[in-house]
Amino acid sequence: MFVLNLVTPEKKLVTELEVDEVIVPAHKGQLDILPGHAPLMTTLATGILKYRAKGGTELQTVVVSWGYCEVHPDGVVILAEIAESLEEIDHERAQAQVKKAKQALLDPLLESDQIEMFQHKLERAQARLEALGAQEKDTLH
Repeated sequence: MFVLNLVTPEKKLVTELEVDEVIVPAHKGQLDILPGHAPLMTTLATGILKYRAKGGTELQTVVVSWGYCEVHPDGVVILAEIAESLEEIDHERAQAQVKKAKQALLDPLLESDQIEMFQHKLERAQARLEALGAQEKDTLH
């Protein structure tokens, strides 16, 4: 049995779900995890996490922002700072967040920590929009 657990400090999105595949936005690139994968621990990047329930044909999509991924013989544990299912994402709000972050980054007086904060907000909003746009492409035929 190969299971996925996906949690944030506020909620449990996925608990003990048997999966055939998990695709993780790792800090050093996308990581495709299948049953039998070598054990590892890595940090998450802001991006799109996808998983396929055991025997399923559709990839489920979650936007994650920072955290950790641990792969062990029995499955995958994702501890994310933020994780949002597609149902939780508001398209118009995400578009507004992209616009606001881009506008803020044009300010030449921003300190380096402010630049980092707005870049992170921009990445998160762009990942939300990407996830909403990609949801129809993830069904196996």
